[in-house]
Amino acid sequence: MALLAAGAIQGTGATNAPAAAVPVAFTRAADVLERVRANLPNEAIKIRGELLCGARRGKLDRAFYLDANLKLGQSPATACYTLLDGFGAAVEQLAIVRQPNGVWRRDYAKGQPLQVAPAPAGDSLIGGSDVNWNDLSLAFLWWTDGVITGRELFLERECLVLEFMPPQAPRLTRVWIDEARLVLIKVEEYDAQRVLQRLIKTRTIKKIGDNWMITDLDIRRWPGEHRTLIKLNEVSAEAAEIRDQRSEVSDQKANIVSNQTDKQIAP
Repeated sequence: MALLAAGAIQGTGATNAPAAAVPVAFTRAADVLERVRANLPNEAIKIRGELLCGARRGKLDRAFYLDANLKLGQSPATACYTLLDGFGAAVEQLAIVRQPNGVWRRDYAKGQPLQVAPAPAGDSLIGGSDVNWNDLSLAFLWWTDGVITGRELFLERECLVLEFMPPQAPRLTRVWIDEARLVLIKVEEYDAQRVLQRLIKTRTIKKIGDNWMITDLDIRRWPGEHRTLIKLNEVSAEAAEIRDQRSEVSDQKANIVSNQTDKQIAP
């Protein structure tokens, strides 16, 4: 979840060319997700970033800051997400802990100042954006009863395509996993008629220590083609801090309103 640097994958569009035949490494979706979870960093990860929201060809209509403290590779897996307004004041906070019985304990606070409130559903959208709490927590990594439906190339990487149905997912969900690096590349969510409702695309990934992490994300939602860019400006793994000085908020605002960028990242 950091910005592009040496060794990271970069790309803005999918490639649908047939993948070259390779030996079968996985036969069950559960085995794929187990390996992905095993590859999550064991270090405590701290993140600072932004959620930039707007219509596909319209202007930026809202922006939030995001602070996160992640220990998803530890046992138990834990995470705390704080959403801040444009002035840097906290407006929402969600802390999650995966309990031994497999149920996530969710502690939520909202308002200014933050006050304890009932936790929102994992698939509820955050602050009018196109991002939900499950996206931030990578909840799909603990889903079960999925199937491997094939392989496809995306961002010039060979990916396993996994498919899930309720109750683990609130709707039909397809997930693309980079088979070599075992990280998320893309997610598609459909309605009951198998019409695409939401698309999440990884723009870049970065290696932190021995692990690959998701980077900036592009989320599109239909109808209306509203979109959100998740821009993560700082990522620190314990004492090792990683920064990318090339990125500014204004760059991402320009991306939202740029027709050229729209053409590049449209599915």
